[in-house]
Amino acid sequence: MVVGWPIAIFRIIFGVMYLDMALQKAPWVVSGGQRYGWLYGWLQQEIAHPTFGWYAAFLRSVVVPNFGLFGLLTFITEIALGVGLLLGLLTRLAALGGALWQVNIALGAYNVPGEWYWIWPLLTLPLFCFAFAGAGQIVGIDRALEPALRRRAIAGRTWARVLQYAA
Repeated sequence: MVVGWPIAIFRIIFGVMYLDMALQKAPWVVSGGQRYGWLYGWLQQEIAHPTFGWYAAFLRSVVVPNFGLFGLLTFITEIALGVGLLLGLLTRLAALGGALWQVNIALGAYNVPGEWYWIWPLLTLPLFCFAFAGAGQIVGIDRALEPALRRRAIAGRTWARVLQYAA
């Protein structure tokens, strides 16, 4: 089901937002002596004001000691989400991935002072709408991809069937 231009425009704006957030945490952006922009400082805020003790312990004992790896994964994830949503490329996959990404961030950020708790549903729920509405079918590469994937899926190509659901 495709609901038209408004959801496509909203999807594109979300893609630009993810690209903006990724570029603020790019490997070449240094803040407070750390690469990946403000990400390291943000993790310290989440540890200092935990929503869940187990999550703060995970950040403290796994993420912070391996910050270079997790910083790079954060950058790559947000670039991939941004490109997928902006171009309407494998939009269902990108939107579901983005929703899970936002839930992950909310787990750590909910109790950070100055954070507005309503931001997490406002950032997460549209992503579910993009996924379930097939928002890449309007002004998106998914519209062109879907028929080719369908033909290959009918021909028995398992990978095409999987990607067909992602588009």
